[in-house]
Amino acid sequence: MARSASKGLGLFNVLDLIILRVAQAADQLSAFICAFLIVVTTASVVVYQAGISIPWLDDVLRALLIWLVYMGCVPLALNNDHISMDAVYLRMPKRLRKVMDVIIALIGIGLCGFITKMGYDSMMQSIAYGELVPSGYFSSWPQNLAIPLGFGLMTVAYLSYLLSVLTGRRLHHLTEEQRIAEGS
Repeated sequence: MARSASKGLGLFNVLDLIILRVAQAADQLSAFICAFLIVVTTASVVVYQAGISIPWLDDVLRALLIWLVYMGCVPLALNNDHISMDAVYLRMPKRLRKVMDVIIALIGIGLCGFITKMGYDSMMQSIAYGELVPSGYFSSWPQNLAIPLGFGLMTVAYLSYLLSVLTGRRLHHLTEEQRIAEGS
């Protein structure tokens, strides 16, 4: 993913770059978690087929899946790829698409911000009560942290997307031909 050419090195450009790097880091973390999830799932199938029961293994798989989903959504929010109906959207006039982009960004900011707050409160409550995962072997807060962190990052990503729509600096995915042309 890359930014379109921007004018100057203003505060928005610096913030855009920071948010883009955070989204890329979340994307890389998501890819790592996915690879790790595949390995752990394969190992758990082998272990269960051997008749060995490891009670906390399901909790680890569940936590990895939760983290995978929420970290993977951050770059989607940044590019407005998360909520998209191209069959309708691409047939809209350009001005209406911009209005839709603003509405989607505002809804994304509001909903993700609200879920961040509720997720944070829930995580703090689980810490206060010493809540454990279903197997009872581990504290639940590392799993619960995925929600406020993921949605907090999505809130910032939607804010960045809104600013890019309003200022005309849009995010876009590079095609394979563009990557080759740029040498990346």
